Amino acid sequence: MFETNNAKTTDRIYCVVRDVLKNWQGIICIAISAVLITYIVVSLCYTPAYTSRCTMVISAKENSTGAYTNVTETEKLTNTIKAVIDSSILKKLTAEKIGESSFNATINVDVVQNTNLLEVSITSPSPLTSFKLLNASLELYPEVSKDVLGKIVIHIFEEPNFPSSPSNAFIYKESIWYAFMFSILIFAAAVSMCSLYSGTVKSEWEISDTLDAKLLGVLYHESTYRNFRARLHNKKKQLLVGAPSVSFAFSETIKKICTNIIHFHKKNGGNTILITSYDKNEGKSIVSANLATALTKRKNSVLLISGGESSSQLLKTLNITITDEYFEYTVDNLSDMIYRKESSLLSILAIPDNKRKLLNFSTYHIANKFSDFIEWAKNNYDYVIIDGSSAHGNSNTEYYAKISDFSLLVVKQNHSKITHINDTIDMLNRYSSGVSGIVFNDVYSSIAVINSSYHSYGKYSSYGKYGSYGKYGRYGKYGKYGSYGKYGAYDNYASTEISDSSKEGENELN
Repeated sequence: MFETNNAKTTDRIYCVVRDVLKNWQGIICIAISAVLITYIVVSLCYTPAYTSRCTMVISAKENSTGAYTNVTETEKLTNTIKAVIDSSILKKLTAEKIGESSFNATINVDVVQNTNLLEVSITSPSPLTSFKLLNASLELYPEVSKDVLGKIVIHIFEEPNFPSSPSNAFIYKESIWYAFMFSILIFAAAVSMCSLYSGTVKSEWEISDTLDAKLLGVLYHESTYRNFRARLHNKKKQLLVGAPSVSFAFSETIKKICTNIIHFHKKNGGNTILITSYDKNEGKSIVSANLATALTKRKNSVLLISGGESSSQLLKTLNITITDEYFEYTVDNLSDMIYRKESSLLSILAIPDNKRKLLNFSTYHIANKFSDFIEWAKNNYDYVIIDGSSAHGNSNTEYYAKISDFSLLVVKQNHSKITHINDTIDMLNRYSSGVSGIVFNDVYSSIAVINSSYHSYGKYSSYGKYGSYGKYGRYGKYGKYGSYGKYGAYDNYASTEISDSSKEGENELN
């Protein structure tokens, strides 16, 4: 239970991080917009301030040329001197002296530590105004302070300077940097929260609790390219069971799903399977192509029908090219449109995308020719697989469900909402034997990354208790070679032929 909770939490974090990385362009664009807005707002709000400064020396009247000996007294008098300089009387006189209606500036007085030096500064929006105000204040200060600081004499040590640049320089680089980083963090957090509460299936451990169908298999994410060189040349690998480019775990999961489909077929009857999903781009065509290929490897004849919006992904996965000459003539019978793959038990009914306007299955749906064709196919093939359209916004899915014996639903990790998936399951369950199970597709999992051995060889893995080679697996009690399997005591070959079947099993392994 503890490991399951940890895996579930880690998988949710994986999904959140992927959503943030998936939306990095939008986050960067929003951050740049925030930077521009910040720059405009700060620029409009920025008012330059110019400060004129001078330094004065405090000394006693008895010795006007010497320094004031008691530095502590100088520090004590700072507030008094500041009060005089900052008084309304001095400000009024100063403003009148330079011809201003009011004293529009701020005064600051600081004592230089451990000295009898005072630094007086005046700050205003204009450099000339600051310079004039400081000079006028110094001229008028002795007259205003003579009754307050009678024993103190103040000398000018450093003349007022004329400010050439603002004292509050606009630090736009820091403002832009802070705005950029802050906006990235805010919007990344917003995307994370939306992802966390999006209501999608983020972990295989959530399926039994959230979806109304059982899990048949988990297809972990497969890299699109074999290596960096293939990525540079844009050479995508073939995601087909048995291909050298796919991982061992991918092939074994497809085989396990194939075994489950065969058991479901034997238990409930019917050989027509609809493979669909709620939304587009969930991987149903890849699952259809791989399931059809896995069934043919077990000596079953399979007709694979492309009933979705496009056939390109299905044909690309199977590495099949149907030329235009194949559809040059008008076809009245769907069986004439079947493409038979060489040296294989696989047949395909697929209309290339550029011919969809001329030949569309919908014309056959209306005339009920498609259902008649399916009945013909059921009698001529071991399995009929319909790579159907997605259920969202497409009425063909319900039609395919009506003419199929059972369905297989492909659910991509963190893609469709749980409520929508369950609505699709309810719709599929209304027809024939309903949904046989769910394939959880394109899964980024902590288990696959951190502890791959748990899935590859663990209790519930391909070779575990319930795996392909376990108790109920390929060679188990109910497996392909078990007592109830294809060559078992109650199947096509009786117990008198068990020895022959064992030899055949050995040959298949070799």
